[in-house]
Amino acid sequence: MKSVAGIYFDGRQAIAHRVVLSVEAGRLHLRGETVNRDELLSALTIPAPLGRSPRLILFSDGARCEVADSVGFADLLPERADGWLSTLESHIVAAITAVLLLLGLTIAGYRWGLPYAAETVAERLPAEMLTEMDHQLFANLDQYWLQPTSVDESRRAAIQAKALSLAPDVKFQLVFRASRQLGANAFALPGGTVLVLDDLIGLTANDDEIVAVLAHEFGHVREKHALRQMLQATVVGLALAAYLGDISTLLAAAPAVLLETGYSRDFERSADRYAADLLISHHQSPTLLADMLDKLDAYWRERDRLQLGDRKGEFGEYWSTHPDNAERIAFLRGQR
Repeated sequence: MKSVAGIYFDGRQAIAHRVVLSVEAGRLHLRGETVNRDELLSALTIPAPLGRSPRLILFSDGARCEVADSVGFADLLPERADGWLSTLESHIVAAITAVLLLLGLTIAGYRWGLPYAAETVAERLPAEMLTEMDHQLFANLDQYWLQPTSVDESRRAAIQAKALSLAPDVKFQLVFRASRQLGANAFALPGGTVLVLDDLIGLTANDDEIVAVLAHEFGHVREKHALRQMLQATVVGLALAAYLGDISTLLAAAPAVLLETGYSRDFERSADRYAADLLISHHQSPTLLADMLDKLDAYWRERDRLQLGDRKGEFGEYWSTHPDNAERIAFLRGQR
């Protein structure tokens, strides 16, 4: 009778028992100094071989047996000797193909699957949750990066009125603040709050140009770009946190991540197209936004040159996530 040596664990104690395995009449026999067990082969679970690791035999009561002698195991149970996984592992072409396929699936999931999932989830989150998210994000921004606005009330009211007349169907809330760190900027938060900073307003006396920038932000609001970007970053962050075993740092850094990563270039192009269409539909020229991009570009170049702000460059990089300014300006000036 064929036999092979193995190590048996009873599933209750971490004590290894040396046994000898044999097969007769469709039953597996284990014999050792303290083990005397018989089981129907059909009642056992035998996972496929994995590399050079010992072969496993799993019992329904939680017990297990390990057999390091793969040749002896194959001789004892030839019908369980190989599996499709071990077959693939033994062929270098199949293994390389599997690795390339896995890499391709990972890239496709990140490039298309993750954005699709983020868009789907963003459309299903209740408005109340997004409003509360804005409140929390804004409280964090107010605490560390924002100061009260110095723009007079009449001009803020005029900008608000023009923005409302331009996009009456967009649910947004304009909030005016100053920020030495963030400079000339406007941001759309996930719940529709649009933050307008004093340095942006100070770039022009023409409120139509300010509203053109807001039209771009309204594009982000309508398409939920901020929320989708956060969801995508959160999934990637959670995956990293699960791998690294620390999630607290990720949660604490969420507001900064929102600001520092900006939007993807696809989101920016989409918001530019929305702004151009919105301005044209109200008999205004998209060149208003193009002119502001010119001014913003000059502003950030000068800011970088003078190295202003105690976090110089950190938020200047915000613009680096946008498509090339020349490309955007050319697109907007080409719209009629």
